Amino acid sequence: MKHQRLPRAATTLGASFTAVAASVALTACGGGSPSGSGPVTVTVTPTVTADGSSSSASEPAAPKAPTSDDKGRGYDYGTVTKVSQLAGVTVIELDRWTWKKLDDAKLAQQGVPLTPFKGAVPYENQNAKLTFTIPVADGARILYHHCVASDQPLQTRSTDAKGLVGLADRENTVLVKLDDQGRLVAADNVPGCPG
Repeated sequence: MKHQRLPRAATTLGASFTAVAASVALTACGGGSPSGSGPVTVTVTPTVTADGSSSSASEPAAPKAPTSDDKGRGYDYGTVTKVSQLAGVTVIELDRWTWKKLDDAKLAQQGVPLTPFKGAVPYENQNAKLTFTIPVADGARILYHHCVASDQPLQTRSTDAKGLVGLADRENTVLVKLDDQGRLVAADNVPGCPG
């Protein structure tokens, strides 16, 4: 194929014509230089699109599973003052009581007797202001015991944690058995028989 060579003057003239046409086109589109009437302001408006996905920054944090105030004990003893739900877990608030003539360290290891008592109560509440939060483990065994008379067998039935709140005097204290995480795995109220 042959290439045609144009004379130098024709090439220069064509380049000048192209530059003028581009300048006119830019001026018509507002691409020319400002006329000295002030600064040029450029406004950029972002476009937001929703794609239906969610980011982790906009999701609420999942509630944390409750932890026990009684971790490290095998047992605790007192009255259940409140039962609630936290992060889908049942939680009790235990007002710790003292079993007379039993050191708390020993109570934490072996618990208290579950046999019904007669006569004077064998426990006392030395601090009604402090409670301990104890999560209830799945499948925990919770029993309510009632003594009709000292010569009658105990009446016992299964209940849930709410059944331990508001028990009558002389049967309102509860022995709580704990696992290694301080969760309630078993609970029994300690009944007193009528005099």
